[in-house]
Amino acid sequence: MRRAWSQSESRILTLCSKLNEATASGPEWVKLSVYSPPDLARPTFKEATSHEFRPAEVGQWFGPSWSTHWFKVQLTVPKHMLDKKHLELEWDANCEGMIWTADGDVVHGLTGGGERTQWILPNAFRDGKEHLFYVEIACNGMFGNAPGGDSIQPPDPNKFFQLHTAKVVAVDLEARGLYFDFWEIGDAAREFASESWEAHEAQQIANRIIDAFIAGGGSRESIVEGRKIAREYLGEVDTHKVYESDKEAIITGIGYCHIDTCWLWPFAETKRKVARSWSNQCDLIDRYPELRFCCSQAQQYKWLEQYYPSTFDRVKKKVKEGTFQPIGGSWVEHDTNLPGGESLIRQFLYGQRYFESRFGQRCKTFWLPDTFGYSTQLPQVCRISGMTRFLTQKLSWNNINNFPHTTFNWVALDNSQVICHMPPCETYTAEANFGDVKRSVSQHKSLDQDKTSLLVFGKGDGGGGPTWQHLEKLRRCRGMSDKTGLLPRIKLGDSADDFFDKLEKKVEQGTELVTWYGELYFELHRGTYTTQANNKRNNRKSEIMLRDIEYLATLATIKNDFGKKSSYKYPKQDIDDMWENVLLCQFHDCLPGSSIEMCYDDSDEVSEHHGLPHETC
Repeated sequence: MRRAWSQSESRILTLCSKLNEATASGPEWVKLSVYSPPDLARPTFKEATSHEFRPAEVGQWFGPSWSTHWFKVQLTVPKHMLDKKHLELEWDANCEGMIWTADGDVVHGLTGGGERTQWILPNAFRDGKEHLFYVEIACNGMFGNAPGGDSIQPPDPNKFFQLHTAKVVAVDLEARGLYFDFWEIGDAAREFASESWEAHEAQQIANRIIDAFIAGGGSRESIVEGRKIAREYLGEVDTHKVYESDKEAIITGIGYCHIDTCWLWPFAETKRKVARSWSNQCDLIDRYPELRFCCSQAQQYKWLEQYYPSTFDRVKKKVKEGTFQPIGGSWVEHDTNLPGGESLIRQFLYGQRYFESRFGQRCKTFWLPDTFGYSTQLPQVCRISGMTRFLTQKLSWNNINNFPHTTFNWVALDNSQVICHMPPCETYTAEANFGDVKRSVSQHKSLDQDKTSLLVFGKGDGGGGPTWQHLEKLRRCRGMSDKTGLLPRIKLGDSADDFFDKLEKKVEQGTELVTWYGELYFELHRGTYTTQANNKRNNRKSEIMLRDIEYLATLATIKNDFGKKSSYKYPKQDIDDMWENVLLCQFHDCLPGSSIEMCYDDSDEVSEHHGLPHETC
């Protein structure tokens, strides 16, 4: 239906042409200059802005792969746009980027290629004067620099990216709202059972919206009328209060941003991905109060704290407010089959210690959606680390046996157990579409025991997280459930821990879940246990040597050669640094061998220079 509308005979009668009220581009309004650091360097804000910038313009190409380019943007809002309700910068260089204030604070991340290309301009820009900020672009896409469309191939070292859009846009929020109204109503017409009255009603509502739009010549009045018609099917969806009805919701929507600590990009790029992604989430939480966002991996929080302190402060504020949830309890989202037992313990020791020291809380839920199989000892390790529940979804990728449960008890060899939930939508990067909500029940394999489920949504693997488009779609899904029915009801506003708290309470009150004993074997990616042998060898050597270092350092602390009290001071900071580096390289795309060559250059360097300094003892 959307396609039929957007391809109508006269462009003036398409909704997409009405989304923007006005635009302004060119050097009069968006003046650009650029500094291109040499040798693929990634300079800090202070370093980059200290250099001379040369004139730049839309249409130029920048590269090669993995290079960085800093743009100085001098923006002036035209007089005829000053009174517009909603102003955005639209920037698209087909690659990732980050917007900085003139004072050196990150305010927004950019994905490129049509994804996450808008930044809402501050109200201070509405004075007709010139305002300065910076855009740092990274010459890689969200999934690195793979040639063609095959993301797991070795990256092309000579890709170039064109800055094709840099303009000020005044957005018509009513037209944007109607676009999403029509999107979800169209999905209902297509995806509800053809014999249901709800599907037929959706078709009729959509036809009436099109008729009103065409009859009104695409005028603003016709857009307002279309939204009025849409409310007959969706209800009132322009506010977070859509989730405040007292009707039972069986799906909990959780925003998540899966950032592979390395995979198709090196560690250095991940540090920037974290800042891009999490700054956006802090902004979205302010704009959409219903959003509850979670993210794992203490290592990524530490990088943010080290390299982007102002963004880390924003995250800390959101954590305190309860809208941004550290989860998982481990240092990274690690492999669970190749590391030794002590390493599994240390993942949680260092992860939980970091979360408690920075945010005043330990994680209660182990969160590991993307690892290539799960050791039978994990429930035991989770329990002794203070976590009683576990989320994954990777087994939905099995290529032989369909894993039979969604919500169940998982039991280790020593009979320790955790409650495990695998989101029935079978992804940790859901696009928050109508079908994702529907599949959260239709693919639920444990309905005989419990009907509730999690929908984990947001751009992922290469970072990003939820977008405003996701949140607009979910508001309409909830409105549809309350106003029309048939679609399972989703709720935003509860955290992942809230979901598991309710599940545990049901179990305490007598709900009996099925039980799975032993390993959760992943029937795919088996080659990861035989590739990158040097990387695996370094890991095992590091584990053994760290045990020896700790043992000898402890002995040296206790006594000297003559049995007297030793003056030797235990090198705790050095040993902590070594452990953190070893744990970092146990990330689930690093240790198993599924990353690009650059990542193994990084891990070799960590092992050689940073992991085990021999002079420690």
